[in-house]
Amino acid sequence: RAAAAGDSLVSPAITVRLLKELASARPADGVRKPAEPLTERERDVVRCLARGATNAEIARELFVSLSTVKTHLANVQGKLGARNRVEIAAWAWESGLATSAA
Repeated sequence: RAAAAGDSLVSPAITVRLLKELASARPADGVRKPAEPLTERERDVVRCLARGATNAEIARELFVSLSTVKTHLANVQGKLGARNRVEIAAWAWESGLATSAA
């Protein structure tokens, strides 16, 4: 049910701590590049995702609909060739996007 609703299956706080650790252990020069550049709004959504926010939380924070968040994440997933939101979040930490200013 949580996955179908777009919620995390693992605690967002634990996921964020894990991704921070992984990002600090990897060199940034090996990070894959998106097939197309991300739009600024896609980058905003990815930053929220990397902090562990659910789709509903992202929608509230960015003042957009839940379906808009899902569309942005689907676009990012395609641009990165990522299999799921965890890969998107991992990429955000590895690339430095998660820690960059808005």
